[in-house]
Amino acid sequence: MRKITGAQNKKIHMLASQLGMDDDLLHEFVGMVTGKEHISGLSVAEAVKVIDGLAGKRGYASGSHMTDRQKSYIFFLMKQAGWTDNKGDPDLKRLDGFVRKQYGTDSHRFLDRKTASGVIEFLKEWNKRQKKETERQA
Repeated sequence: MRKITGAQNKKIHMLASQLGMDDDLLHEFVGMVTGKEHISGLSVAEAVKVIDGLAGKRGYASGSHMTDRQKSYIFFLMKQAGWTDNKGDPDLKRLDGFVRKQYGTDSHRFLDRKTASGVIEFLKEWNKRQKKETERQA
């Protein structure tokens, strides 16, 4: 097993930085993809999987990652539900808290397709209940 190269290590940290990941989140991601706790313990092949994952390539981890379409739909439903920050953008902290509590996943970035579908169904039902409540109060 060849150990991770210096260039791979730098690329992993650069990509993580571009995504706004802190060290804890990066190490959690590495653990999810490879099962290893430390970047220095990765093989060249494992480092490639991590780099592909950070770069947004599909098929880097077991299970399939949420699609861009699912992510966009979740953000749309969040706006409908009023789960927004003061700028009117989706409140990602609230979403992360929700997926952490309901699904045990620390960030929406790590949702697989099945879990993302569950989030979508929850938000659709939430919006339906909010609409009924508004109509009942009117």
